[in-house]
Amino acid sequence: MNGYERFRGKRLAVVESMLHDAFYNGIHRARDFGCEVWLLVQGEEWYTGGGRPLAEHPLGRVDRVLHVDTHDWRAVVDVLTDDDGKPLVDGVLSFSDYHTEVTAHTAEALGLPSQGLDAVRAANHKHLLRAALDGDPANVRWRLVTCVEELDEAIAHVGLPLIAKPPSEAISYGVRKCATRAEAVDAWRELSGIRQSLRGQPRPGDVLVEEYVRGTEVSVESMTVDGVTHFFGATSKYLHKQTMLEEAHSFPLALEPAVWDEIRSCVDRALRAISYRQGPAHTEVMITEEGPRIVEVNPRLPAHMISTMVTDVCGTNPHLDAKLLALGVEHVPDRNPGQGVVGGAAVAVLFPDESGEFTHVDGLDEAERLGVSVRLHHEPGDLVAGRLDNSASVGFVYAHADTAEAALDKARQAAARIRIHTRRTAP
Repeated sequence: MNGYERFRGKRLAVVESMLHDAFYNGIHRARDFGCEVWLLVQGEEWYTGGGRPLAEHPLGRVDRVLHVDTHDWRAVVDVLTDDDGKPLVDGVLSFSDYHTEVTAHTAEALGLPSQGLDAVRAANHKHLLRAALDGDPANVRWRLVTCVEELDEAIAHVGLPLIAKPPSEAISYGVRKCATRAEAVDAWRELSGIRQSLRGQPRPGDVLVEEYVRGTEVSVESMTVDGVTHFFGATSKYLHKQTMLEEAHSFPLALEPAVWDEIRSCVDRALRAISYRQGPAHTEVMITEEGPRIVEVNPRLPAHMISTMVTDVCGTNPHLDAKLLALGVEHVPDRNPGQGVVGGAAVAVLFPDESGEFTHVDGLDEAERLGVSVRLHHEPGDLVAGRLDNSASVGFVYAHADTAEAALDKARQAAARIRIHTRRTAP
């Protein structure tokens, strides 16, 4: 059981959650092994859309739900301590980009295992990661623009085309490619006006400007234990040509040994540069002719069922591995390629043709006859694809096969048979 029986008798606090089944199932599996799970949420509507009660949502199947200001680490600490100031839980973690920093702060205040507050902060605030990587060949040219007067110097430094993005956001929200100065100015005007995160946290309106790097983008899935990083493998990313959203993934990516060594080395250096102590990391890397370049480090498990692919291929469950580490259990992921379900896996992302109210879906039976599973994370009546970022997806097609390439072909064939229907709503 890869040591997962050691969950028994432990109590874990989970601060918010990312959406989608993989994260809900990770909680349920820990409970199956005897772990008591407390879920801390600021509001239920993020998960239910303001309709159903959380008790009817998959996240509602926990041992206890606590309503607290999850943007305030002091409030989180308060609900997790007894009258004597001792922790009521054995560990605390979050896979929500907007709450990993609060969670790390909470863990350190309670004397519980932590990824490292400074490490999480550096990963979440991308300009701090760039500063930590100063002098590393895997870094890119960058500038943090805090006022419009700094923009021309930033453009001159990084060159055109460039990438402009909010320095502290997730799901590719606000990422803009700018080919001209005029486009960079437009991006600055738009992004500097964003003064709250998608989860309502205040933002100063700074804009991170980075060198545009040409190459092949992959993500590297890893787990750090006592400062030593263990690698599961690399994930292929396939982008929609018009929207540039991630439309498919496959795992594991077959790489030349020398290239894989270079990639692992640059990710390892990045995690060491921010003093990442423990836990999962989902690191985006661009493979260029000059070598790998770090795009982002995410101090959490990946979305889009990538962790499910790792589980099936590698024979270990990253959701359970990460939870054991958060509980202070000495645990090294038992990565055994070939001992999992299959040799390769893939996910195709389902998008509606238009934004609006999700009404119904066609082609599910035909798709599933190809031997895939279809996971929808929206229900009829939900408003979908309101923003052009990775939240626009309505579901996933998951496939496994003897190789990652065969799984990807199966997932894409199945996804082509599915149609997501929407109805336009009033603006």
